[in-house]
Amino acid sequence: MLEETKKRLENIQAIEPYLNAMRNTSLGAWKTALNRINSIHAYRADLLNILETLTVSSINTATFLQDNLESSPVWLVIGSQKGLVSNFNRHLIHLLQNEMDSYKPSSASALPEIYIITNRPSYYHHFLQEKETQANIIPFQYDLTFKSTLQLIKNIPALADKTKSVQYFYNHYTKGHFPVPTKQAMQSPMDYNVPHPLPDEEWLPYLLDTEPGIIQENIFEILSWLEFQEILTNSIASENAFRHRILEEAKNNTDRLINELTIEISIARKKEITKEIQELAVAAGLTQ
Repeated sequence: MLEETKKRLENIQAIEPYLNAMRNTSLGAWKTALNRINSIHAYRADLLNILETLTVSSINTATFLQDNLESSPVWLVIGSQKGLVSNFNRHLIHLLQNEMDSYKPSSASALPEIYIITNRPSYYHHFLQEKETQANIIPFQYDLTFKSTLQLIKNIPALADKTKSVQYFYNHYTKGHFPVPTKQAMQSPMDYNVPHPLPDEEWLPYLLDTEPGIIQENIFEILSWLEFQEILTNSIASENAFRHRILEEAKNNTDRLINELTIEISIARKKEITKEIQELAVAAGLTQ
């Protein structure tokens, strides 16, 4: 019995460093994503300040809003990036299922065109088969950079059609560390004019021009990309916060088990020592 307990303790102690490493990795990715979101907000604020300096007559605010279109919509589903958080995808699938059940296309529209960005397509296959629906699965290899955002946009050709409305389905980050499945309409029309080759800089290089209309068009273009980048980054922050919570609970359970097994081994060892002393005492004739 004592040997089995020792073996169990050794096994748990062997996996403890891996749990700590994954926990710290998730914490780092979570904090990096939050910092990236703050950078996106700051960059967007700078762009909006530039818009305010342009002449009012040159700004066509209607181009910054989605038209009320009747064509088939595009659904962009942002799933998990790394895994170890199965409920992260299940909650998102539940939201998608409810939306699909309530979706009533008009005579001029068709079923939505679905793109699922994830590294765990198996989570979605059963759902898609059950609904007899097809989707385009895009491997999630996003690395929080703006260049990666543009690369991902290039892999979604439906975004080139400005006659289609776009809906995002993703897990929104909350400070409670629990992902909140969210549906969000695209605020600004996506411009598919992705630069080629993609820039090496952290953000797009500055545009030097004196024509307000060209500046406005370029800013609206970048704002639509920033919106996409923020949703992707928000999903990553939510996933890593959720993963960190799971690994934190696993670490606490591991520490508790190690403490309990250590005490159990100590008690068992004391009993063995006591038994050995009693046997020696009987052999020496000190006790009967």
